[in-house]
Amino acid sequence: MTKIAVSGASGKLGQLVVATLLERGVHDVVALSRSPERIAGDERLKSRFADFDEPQSLEAALADVSRLVLISTDALGADGWRVRQHRAAVAAAERAGVEHVVYTSMLHADVSPLKMMVADHWATEVALAESGLGHTVLRHAFYDDLAVGILARADEGGSFPHAAGAGRVAYVSRRQCALAAAVAVSEGFVGRRRFDITGPSALTMDELAEVAGRQRGRPYWAEAVSREELVARLVSGGMLKMQAQVMAMIDVGIEAGAMEPASGDFLKLTGEEAPGLVV
Repeated sequence: MTKIAVSGASGKLGQLVVATLLERGVHDVVALSRSPERIAGDERLKSRFADFDEPQSLEAALADVSRLVLISTDALGADGWRVRQHRAAVAAAERAGVEHVVYTSMLHADVSPLKMMVADHWATEVALAESGLGHTVLRHAFYDDLAVGILARADEGGSFPHAAGAGRVAYVSRRQCALAAAVAVSEGFVGRRRFDITGPSALTMDELAEVAGRQRGRPYWAEAVSREELVARLVSGGMLKMQAQVMAMIDVGIEAGAMEPASGDFLKLTGEEAPGLVV
């Protein structure tokens, strides 16, 4: 029987991937986590300790595993921490005899204008390409959380500032990404491939305002401002300056095309239409 492991199984996406696999009738799932005690019990589910900062734990955690969903970690920083973690996982998977790895990357990882955000993903894709492992790379667009966060900038009149110009975002939900990962890891594919996992359409900020207005029953307006003004507005609203600078950087990347176009790959992979944005 094929044994499937999911890393980061106690995290938001990891929990959804595990649940989706079980819902789809997969009966031999291994949940990998630094906190395996947090993973709910299920007779079809085994939990194992795995810490990407302790490479010796990874090979034991992957013993007798055939296929792995490698969920990117949240070890962010400029010192290469996350890349070291991911490379350790790839090396451990190869030593353990894992046949196929499904990796959660980011849209345009090789050429994105959001280089600081995608560099670790591209390095991991390269590590997989240089390994002997079969693999599927799932390049995600931004989660719908971002759309909710952008709308939270709105004042009482519904106007929210942005520095994204006419750039578009093909927002995706974690549940959609979980289904893509569950299908990719369980369908038995043995080669190498890549899919862009996005929503069905890429929205400008004006279009996001329209969607929010229809769904929430109140008006929203997108107000285009400069990068500097956006930082100032967010800070004045109580956001830490460093966080505000990151949000402005994201908007500038969106303007440069980092999160478009929408792709039909989700339908190609899962056989299901990508769901629209819900805010």
